[in-house]
Amino acid sequence: MSRLTTLSLGPVPAEEACAQLGVTLAYHNTARLEALCHRAALIARYGRPPAGFAMRAMSCQHDFGSYIDLVAVLDASDEAHGEYLLRVEQGLSRWIDVGFLAPVLYDDRSQTIEANYTDHFHAAQRVIVTLERQRIDGYGSPLEAAAIAHLRAEYPAQAEQADQLLRQIASETRVRGPQDRRVGLYAPYRLTFWPAPFNEARGSAYRGDAIDVTARELRTGRHRYIQCDIGTVPTTDEALALCWEHLARYVVA
Repeated sequence: MSRLTTLSLGPVPAEEACAQLGVTLAYHNTARLEALCHRAALIARYGRPPAGFAMRAMSCQHDFGSYIDLVAVLDASDEAHGEYLLRVEQGLSRWIDVGFLAPVLYDDRSQTIEANYTDHFHAAQRVIVTLERQRIDGYGSPLEAAAIAHLRAEYPAQAEQADQLLRQIASETRVRGPQDRRVGLYAPYRLTFWPAPFNEARGSAYRGDAIDVTARELRTGRHRYIQCDIGTVPTTDEALALCWEHLARYVVA
């Protein structure tokens, strides 16, 4: 006999910030985005759930109001459901563990600064691009290869969009300069670095060039030769993910 059980999987990975009920403006829309991206991230790590096992962004009642959580709805008598639950309950520590950026960035008052994704479909597409770039350039790991396969299986339409974007990136032959920062698919993903050596060469009044850095430079550590402050992303991990995603290039020799 089927015995449906509902269990919380948490709105976001364990170490990540999330929307706060009663504090974050547009809480429900923001929290639903995070929960559905969390679902996509869990699938990237643990694969698609078996038939009949659902992971849903659900509105749950609390004394303080209705909050959004990612929940698993499963048949407790189904062995395959139980096995998948044991895996997925291990969860994730951070979004970047499976190539995701935080869907939403917050200030110290838990208010939204900006969203990295419009929805979880957009997130899946961009993560496929990110991880495929690493694979193409020889830095992909077996875990990342599995994540690509899992996301492609769950989100075939987004996988096709990602492939179109990868073909577009591969067709780029010209190194883009600072004047191209607002061109096409590159526009939302600029990383601004302020390289001290170049500033010093131009004098104390010079405030720096905006340059692009390849993922290879971050991987190999060449970026250490440039004293830099990443002004648009909080961590090197996220800078790396963005660089991989859009194949940014050095424009200063």
